[in-house]
Amino acid sequence: MINIIMAGAGGIARTHVSSLMRIPSANIVGIVDPNKERAEILASTVGATAYKNLEDCVDGTDVVYILTPPSTHRELALKAIEAGKHVVCEKPISISLDDAATMVQAAEQADVKLMIAFNNRFRKGFNRLKDMVHAGTLGKLINMWSQRIGRGIAEGYNWRTDPQLMCGMSIESLSHDIDLIRWIAGEIVDVRANIVVSNPDLKGFDDNAHVVMTLSNGGTAVIHASWSSHLGMNARGVIGTQGTAVVDGPGLWAGRHFRWQTCEMEHEHIEVIEDSYATSDCYEMESRHFIDCIANDLPPAITGVDGLEALKVSHAILDSHHQKEVITV
Repeated sequence: MINIIMAGAGGIARTHVSSLMRIPSANIVGIVDPNKERAEILASTVGATAYKNLEDCVDGTDVVYILTPPSTHRELALKAIEAGKHVVCEKPISISLDDAATMVQAAEQADVKLMIAFNNRFRKGFNRLKDMVHAGTLGKLINMWSQRIGRGIAEGYNWRTDPQLMCGMSIESLSHDIDLIRWIAGEIVDVRANIVVSNPDLKGFDDNAHVVMTLSNGGTAVIHASWSSHLGMNARGVIGTQGTAVVDGPGLWAGRHFRWQTCEMEHEHIEVIEDSYATSDCYEMESRHFIDCIANDLPPAITGVDGLEALKVSHAILDSHHQKEVITV
């Protein structure tokens, strides 16, 4: 049995708790949140104990899930790592590159596992796309693109728009797109980007981005993302010398179809996959993977270094926009 502490009791914590409850070897023993009442509400659903501070409960666990705003990740991760605990950290790894590097180094020195929760790596549509690319079915990669547009922030309070916590879309949400590109298409060499702040009352909160990246294999990658679009749609695809494949669907996240056609096919093939982000089992698969890594002393598929590399690209996007030039990653 793996004993788990959840640091954070917000929306993403509820999602992780729900998925962990389907794993027999996972035992949630504590929920930590500065808002004790919120921690108690979530803890009551799993028979766990609520705490205000991580240091009050970290000694009695094997794994700490860090599910708080990115600016708090370093402090919580170091407390867990210094106590010798393994860590699952929600994306992005942090806001600051120095903080991210410190987290990675601390985990390596303490010989504990640090996994960044890029859950899209566990979604069936994206795995199909990766397998097709890596098998050479599409030929040499020419271009990979990731388009996500829709209404990204719900009404009411959201930490993403809290001036004390916000970091903008390029760091927080584009980390998903950047990681998928690195995972499927390879390393990103340089970046040219333009970002837009659509709400004049939220200075510094970038919510639109158009990014063109050079890949190490000579191909290119493009990110087109918006949290202010009144229409919602998404697509992630690859154009190769021998074929093209794409995962697409409505809204910002849902994967409804997997479409592909190669030079040997007369017509495109369309498969309905219905990989809804809300109902996907990717969170469960992610946690099962990490628990297996602990049980068998294996490195996680997504490491702290992956989080750090994604954050480097996010900073390059912001630098390219502000400096109006191509930035080497």
